[in-house]
Amino acid sequence: MLQLAVANCQSRGLTPNLSKLDMTDFAIGQVYDAIIIPTGSFLLLDQLAKAKAALRCFYGHLAENGRLLVDIFLPEAAQKGFINKRTFVSGPDELITLEETLVATDAIQQVNTYHNRYEQWQSGALLATELELFPLKWYGVEEFRLLLAATGFTEITISANYHYGHYPTDPSQTITFEAKKPARPE
Repeated sequence: MLQLAVANCQSRGLTPNLSKLDMTDFAIGQVYDAIIIPTGSFLLLDQLAKAKAALRCFYGHLAENGRLLVDIFLPEAAQKGFINKRTFVSGPDELITLEETLVATDAIQQVNTYHNRYEQWQSGALLATELELFPLKWYGVEEFRLLLAATGFTEITISANYHYGHYPTDPSQTITFEAKKPARPE
C-alpha cells in the first residue's frame, strides 16, 4: 500500500513522508491539522481496548482545532456462511477476485470474522491464491460518537455516504465521523 501511495504521489510531483506504524501506539513527534482513517480501516482493530488506544493516539497527534475523520460501516449480514464476492480489474487481462465468507460472529464483542480468499487471474489463468483470516469489529452510530466524545473530541459531525451532516438512515451506508480536538482553554 505504501509503495502505491508513493508512486501516486510522485506522479503528481509530491514527496510525502510515509510510515507504516501501529495506529494504537505510534509516536512520531509531530502534530497534524487532520488525520483521515479511510473506509473500514478502523474496524480492523478487533478489540475495544485497541480502538480506544488508537483514538487516544490520534487525539495526541492532532493540533488544537485539528480534525479526525473516520469512515466505518455496519456488517452486511450476521449469518454464518454468508458469502460476498467482488472482482477488481488490475490491468489488461488481469483480474483479482475476492470471496468473503463469514465464519464467526461474536455479537457480544461485536466482531465478525471472515475467511477472505483472493485469487489473481491473468488471461483466464489462475496465477496465485491467498487465504486470510479477517476479523472486523462494528459499532453503532451513537456508540462510536460516544467513544469519540469520551476521548475528548468535540463538534462531532456524522455523515452518510459522504453527504456532510446527513445522518445515516440505511445500514448499507458508509458512515463518516468528523471530530474536532478542541483548543486548550487559556
